[in-house]
Amino acid sequence: MSHHEQEFSNETLWTLQNPGLWYTSAVYGIFVITSSLIGDTTILIASTRYSKAFELHKVIRVIIQHIAICDLLVVAVGIIPSVVSLVTNGWVFGSFLCYLTLYTKYYFNLTSALLICTMTTSKLLLLKYPLRFGAVSSSRAHLFSSVSWLVGLALPAMFFLVDREDVYFSYRSYHCDYGFSAADIWRYLGPFYGIIFGFVPTSIVVFTTVYILIIARQVAVRGKEKLKWRGIMTIVLTATVYCVSILPYGLYQVGKSLVQVEDKSRSTFHNYFYRVALSFVCLNTISNFYIYSLTLDSFRGFVRQRIQLVCRFFFSTYQRLFHVVSL
Repeated sequence: MSHHEQEFSNETLWTLQNPGLWYTSAVYGIFVITSSLIGDTTILIASTRYSKAFELHKVIRVIIQHIAICDLLVVAVGIIPSVVSLVTNGWVFGSFLCYLTLYTKYYFNLTSALLICTMTTSKLLLLKYPLRFGAVSSSRAHLFSSVSWLVGLALPAMFFLVDREDVYFSYRSYHCDYGFSAADIWRYLGPFYGIIFGFVPTSIVVFTTVYILIIARQVAVRGKEKLKWRGIMTIVLTATVYCVSILPYGLYQVGKSLVQVEDKSRSTFHNYFYRVALSFVCLNTISNFYIYSLTLDSFRGFVRQRIQLVCRFFFSTYQRLFHVVSL
């Protein structure tokens, strides 16, 4: 058993003892699952079957589809097992699914970040080279997105090659986690892992988003071209929420070696701040539905129509049932 396993697999030390925190975590997890299942499914239906619901360039629309699929997979392999483990106070899915959900969790989270990089970069190219990049087909956009899915495999592959058995159930995250027990290897590989899979994608998102705003301002000042500000704000808000969602987790990764304590379970930083950081990461998974509803009139109108159809269905069903009962 690794040092990390001895720390975070200890049920007595790491189980949430405070009822208020337990109920808050459970309710928040259910909210994240519900928001993603409803929101991302709606996004997929709207973007694939009703193109007018997304008045965006076809390249951005395709990438949005991939992000929605990825978010649903993050919920399936990451958040649902965590909520179930929180409720049952342990891992109930067996050893195989423990390994499977661990590796796929890292894979889908990294792929989500890479897809957001693809989105902001594509929007930047659309603004900078509207004639050349604007002619890109939907099939080519799917190809761009496929690159993100392929590159994302590098992270779980690295974990697998270093030590595929270094997996344990953590009561701190209520999910299976990687132990990083091969200290001699991770001493050198750790900084590389953090820079390549954390710092670089985030830097690309920040750089391209800032550049998008600079170009948009320049175009607006010239006044010779008409900008679709709603599309720009959709991309900017998506990138902003992504950066905010990973910021606490990034701070924890930087500070965990600096905050040295004998008992991490009693440390606010290693215990509660870490849990809050994981909760923030979920914002990236559930935010897109709310962002699109806020920035895109076409998508908001689509959602409103579907809600009205659902309400009419339930109202008519209720009327028929009431009529049958009255007879």
